[in-house]
Amino acid sequence: MRGKIRLDGRKNSLTEKGFPIIIYLTDKYSKQKEKIIQTGYHSFKEHWDKANALPTREHPERTSLLNYLEAIKIRLNTLLDRSKMEIISFGYAEQYLTKNDVGVFYNDAMALVKKLDLRRVYVVALNSFNSHFPEYSYTQIDRAVVESYIRKLQNTPVNGKKRSPNGIISYLNTLTAAWNKLDRPNNPFAGIRPTAKRTQSKSFTPSDIEKLKNHNFKPHPNTKAGGVANYCNYLLLCFYLGGIDLVDLKELRYDKHVIDGRIEFNRHKGGTNAFVSNKIFPEAKELLKLYNCRPYFIPLKMYQSYEAFLPNISRRFSDIKDKLGLSKLPYSKSPRYTFINFAKELLIDERIAKQLVGHTEHHTHSLYKDAFPNSVIDQAHRQIIDFNKK
Repeated sequence: MRGKIRLDGRKNSLTEKGFPIIIYLTDKYSKQKEKIIQTGYHSFKEHWDKANALPTREHPERTSLLNYLEAIKIRLNTLLDRSKMEIISFGYAEQYLTKNDVGVFYNDAMALVKKLDLRRVYVVALNSFNSHFPEYSYTQIDRAVVESYIRKLQNTPVNGKKRSPNGIISYLNTLTAAWNKLDRPNNPFAGIRPTAKRTQSKSFTPSDIEKLKNHNFKPHPNTKAGGVANYCNYLLLCFYLGGIDLVDLKELRYDKHVIDGRIEFNRHKGGTNAFVSNKIFPEAKELLKLYNCRPYFIPLKMYQSYEAFLPNISRRFSDIKDKLGLSKLPYSKSPRYTFINFAKELLIDERIAKQLVGHTEHHTHSLYKDAFPNSVIDQAHRQIIDFNKK
């Protein structure tokens, strides 16, 4: 990016105060190529030193204009130096030079991620968007920008392969949620999605559950939380506790979430406040005996970051699948998909299955429905666990 302060000497720019004093920016890598930023000051040509970009002694606002130009030249030089090392948009440049702080979506969202300790998916999606549209303000991000972002993702291969539309949808869903959490109006990410692609089922078979139960992986000697052996146990616990997510399992505590032999918690899913109350069956109790990490169920939160653990263990997915002879890769969501799929196979009432896994219904009528009694929920839960024994 290049820039300079100059007089806009075009005839059609002339006003009763003189010609506008502007900041003229150019960038050969930008689609727009050039940007004119108005300073609000004017000068006639006879009152302007073109070589030094300064007002002459005869300029009626010379003192205030000199003070302004001294400050703006420092900011302009700083901006141009930064542009040698990073991508800077014209929109951000205008905000920076004019101090017109209308809010930068990326900066505000990242601050909120840190404040609320939101999941890593927010960081990944925000960094992705910011890499294509660096430090765009709220007013700059509109439907056209979002559509352009989608096209950029579609045209950017991942590991040499075309990016999945479902992955793009996941990014857009996260960006939509981030904008909503900032309580900003007119969410530009809402309602714009590429056509989803039907993906292969991540659900385990009954045989896969048995193979996971009989795994012979040894606990890793250098970690108290991770390792393949623990991961296999965590997947089974997620299944036996009612198809819960691993991100929820790591948070469960005996002193807060166990009531009368049941786990009771609100799902770690922003905005839904979905409540789960499931019985702890013997299969889950036996697995929990492997871990002496009270007050937590499992040691993951105590000894290792979830955001660090999952990417590390994902590198072993193919190895786990091959060694155990699983039909699918062992994704962290697989126990949840499996639990729901088994419920479907058993023709269990969808409303009961939703209550078990903590799915919320987003329609008015659902507000007037009472929860099913524990006896009904527990019977269905037991059926699903036993499905793999048939």
